[in-house]
Amino acid sequence: MRLKDQVAIVTGGGGGIGEGVSLCLAREGAHVVVSDLKLDLAEAAAEKVRAQGVKALAVRTDVREEKDCQALVDLALEKMGGLDILVCSAGVSGLGLLTPAPELNLLENIPVESWDLTLDVNLKGVFLCNRAAIPHFKKQKRGKIVNVSSVAGRHGGATLPVYAASKAGVINLSQSVALQLAPYGVNVNTLCPGIIWTPMWAEGIRFIQQMNPALKEMSPRQAWEVMARGAIPFGRPQTTEDMGNAVVFLVSDEAREITGQALNVDGGITFN
Repeated sequence: MRLKDQVAIVTGGGGGIGEGVSLCLAREGAHVVVSDLKLDLAEAAAEKVRAQGVKALAVRTDVREEKDCQALVDLALEKMGGLDILVCSAGVSGLGLLTPAPELNLLENIPVESWDLTLDVNLKGVFLCNRAAIPHFKKQKRGKIVNVSSVAGRHGGATLPVYAASKAGVINLSQSVALQLAPYGVNVNTLCPGIIWTPMWAEGIRFIQQMNPALKEMSPRQAWEVMARGAIPFGRPQTTEDMGNAVVFLVSDEAREITGQALNVDGGITFN
């Protein structure tokens, strides 16, 4: 119970990594505000959090909207009595606006709408949520922020350049926020997940299959398993619980001297 009675916000908490993080925080005693664009998913995840014996609040949030992000923080303070932890996990791949084709990852073929959506959710959303929580953290002179990036944000690549750019921005922004908040005793770090079966990957594997003929005849899940095991030195995909465990460490007292860092949890895909 390393986080007993602390209050956490988790954006994108209705599924995937965000839900895994919410459940791990709850397991350690934190009360969780589960935020998601889809309220029904947030409410379902909040029920699972409550089953851990802690409080939960489901909130619909569009992280692209300033007013939504501010309302999220205000609700946490009003309904849960405080805020100790912010985890920004809401994200999109941007692939939903593209038509599966071998040339989909070429920059000249990517629509501006895909760029705007990906950057607005993945980077602007982190900016707006961090900005909304910062005054409270400064006032109480403590707090923990974990912004979720990706191993794709570690370096440029020929595949998914817009997604990679948005996630690189999260790492850089988090380092700047860490420096600004260090005088107030607030830790700010970034989590870089590897390959995890989430709704985002369920969408994205269709495009990877188009670019890899050897994967085309497989089911999406089979293709994902083959791709993941081939890319990961440990030879196994990561889980949402792996991400949640890493977040629990980063927001615990055990990590009090860690700030401005990006932690890869990826089975060895990318080294610092």
